[in-house]
Amino acid sequence: MMTDELWRQFVLDGNTDINVRKEVLESWNRCKQMGVSHERENVFSYIPQSDLVGRRQKNLDLINAALPVMKDFCKGLKGGGYLLLLADAEGYLVEMMADHKSQKIADQCGMSVGARWMEENVGSTGLSIALRTRTAMATSGNEHYCLALRVWDCSACPIFVDGEYIGAFDVCRMGPSNDLRELYTLAFAGAHAISERYRFHKAEIKEQVLSHVLTEYVHKFNSNTGIISFDKQGIELYKNKPAHDFLKLCEENNGHSESSKKMILSSVEKGSVSTEIEVNEKKFFINSEEIVKRGKPLANVLFIHSQTKETLPKGKINQDYFAFHTKNTAFQKTIQTAIKVSRSDASILIQGESGVGKDFMARFIHKQSERRDKPYTAINCAALPRELITTELFGYEGGAFTGAKHKGNQGKIEASDKGTIFLDEIADLPLDLQATLLRTLEEKQVVRVGGTTPIPVDVRFLAATNKNIKKLIEKGEFREDLYYRLNVFNIKIPSLRERIEDVESILNTMLGEACEKAQRKTISFTPEVMNIFEQHTWPGNLREMRNVIERIVYLHDEDYFDSFHAHEFLGLDQSIDKISEREYLSIILNKANGNRAQAAREMGISRSALYRKIQKYNVE
Repeated sequence: MMTDELWRQFVLDGNTDINVRKEVLESWNRCKQMGVSHERENVFSYIPQSDLVGRRQKNLDLINAALPVMKDFCKGLKGGGYLLLLADAEGYLVEMMADHKSQKIADQCGMSVGARWMEENVGSTGLSIALRTRTAMATSGNEHYCLALRVWDCSACPIFVDGEYIGAFDVCRMGPSNDLRELYTLAFAGAHAISERYRFHKAEIKEQVLSHVLTEYVHKFNSNTGIISFDKQGIELYKNKPAHDFLKLCEENNGHSESSKKMILSSVEKGSVSTEIEVNEKKFFINSEEIVKRGKPLANVLFIHSQTKETLPKGKINQDYFAFHTKNTAFQKTIQTAIKVSRSDASILIQGESGVGKDFMARFIHKQSERRDKPYTAINCAALPRELITTELFGYEGGAFTGAKHKGNQGKIEASDKGTIFLDEIADLPLDLQATLLRTLEEKQVVRVGGTTPIPVDVRFLAATNKNIKKLIEKGEFREDLYYRLNVFNIKIPSLRERIEDVESILNTMLGEACEKAQRKTISFTPEVMNIFEQHTWPGNLREMRNVIERIVYLHDEDYFDSFHAHEFLGLDQSIDKISEREYLSIILNKANGNRAQAAREMGISRSALYRKIQKYNVE
């Protein structure tokens, strides 16, 4: 057992030639080199309460795995005086339990959740040494470097899950005369139990994440897109081969796999929608999405493209981001419903206002279905003349009409065999063609124009409209039997004004891509502009927003965009539209009595932007 005299020889006399365990002596030396005071009588290194909430949330899976184990320990430990500590991988206490006797002593020396328990903070203890070395360590009170903690004997054991270090479990008891072997056994058993519970919970999360990734993401990108998922602790849950190759490249560049993973995870920690990194002089574009279930964050999915954002295939992000990247809970449920019904072969009616992305939803459903590798054909029923849409849909036999091909021609339905056909603006389909379409749906065969032979087809029908079909049925303008045949499943897409929380992210993405296409610097929008765009009713939804952004990018000459310009491009506040920007600037400056800082705030722009305007228009 360590004697108090040896400790005094070290800290007071500087004697290092003493009979002290190697691990303890090394820790004492580190503490002395770091300037840790052996006279410290309390713990004083804490994180703010606001940071503690975030840290506990980050380690919620670890805490949830540990709590039942710690509670069982508290019930089973006899004799009193026990203190149980749970630290995360960075050495912060995220949970602790104690009986009344030990809690009183812990309070006296400031031991509480939120304290940092590394050697530089608390000196040598079983937990601080275990956190540093990531090996199990038991220490008696006299082996502790600081006076504040010499009343305790303790034993700590690191917690590993599938090779990933996530924290440490510490069993302390007021000394002296404790059996360190007993404490060591308790710490080891507790760490093992926590690890197993965490692993079991991780397996459940992994199953949910894999299901989500495989159904929602895998088919969105090409075969070269890396997909990798991490849980909230940063533990890898899933990765495909391109992601594996990317991580290997990062490891070769950094020389360490942990550094590589931290580099990747930094994009998630920053909360970035997208980021660009360079590895071995090659650029990669990474965008991340958070998987949330029942309001609880489960994991992050990262998409890694082996080219920069400028060279990404056009249309990929348009479809997946503009239409379906959402924070709106109701729309998230709609998307999940779409994923579920995509597995069926039954017809789906997609409804929503003009411009909400009904065509994107149809293509999305096709890509989630078992027919994803088969033909996908979209027809706008309102865009084709009546006589042309008949032959487009059903085809024709040779000689069926003047100008017809000699061998005839198959229609879109026939050409989409084994695949999906999307009938947009279905409400504009003529009544007689509605009857023919109904027969095709029921009999699963088509008869070409001018022909008599039925041709079997295996086609999944999707239809969309922005009209109220039930009212059209009442007016006799749409067949009720066709409506029920198409409306086996119904998907309603909310308008953009119902997804106000998505406006900023959609707008920024559209703006960035439009600026790329126009080969101009990205335009900066002021917060006031964002507020105006969020309050706009967007009757044309995503289509209207895309058109507005297109006009801004090609007609707006400056690199910043303020509230005056927003009113101009959205056609709002006619009193402002009638005056020039120069006159508007003069009005604001006069209103502010020449106070340029106040004028800049009024216009929602920076003072430097205001000075540029004043110089541009020569306004005093």
